Amino acid sequence: MLLKMSSKMTRSDNIAHARKTVQQLRVEACIERIKVSKASADLMRYCSEHAKYDPLLMGIPASENPFKDKKPCIIL
Repeated sequence: MLLKMSSKMTRSDNIAHARKTVQQLRVEACIERIKVSKASADLMRYCSEHAKYDPLLMGIPASENPFKDKKPCIIL
């Protein structure tokens, strides 16, 4: 009896999982796709346009750098 009941629960779990999977696939099928070549070109253009605002590429002016040492270390 217990084996029969767990078999029904497993079957219903499998059905529920399959329904969730189908629903997710339907959602993903509606997503607009673009070609990788276009996406990479857009990304390169964006990086080029915003490079001048990137502190890792351009550096931080010494006057605006909050991590600049105020005084040199004299312990050494």
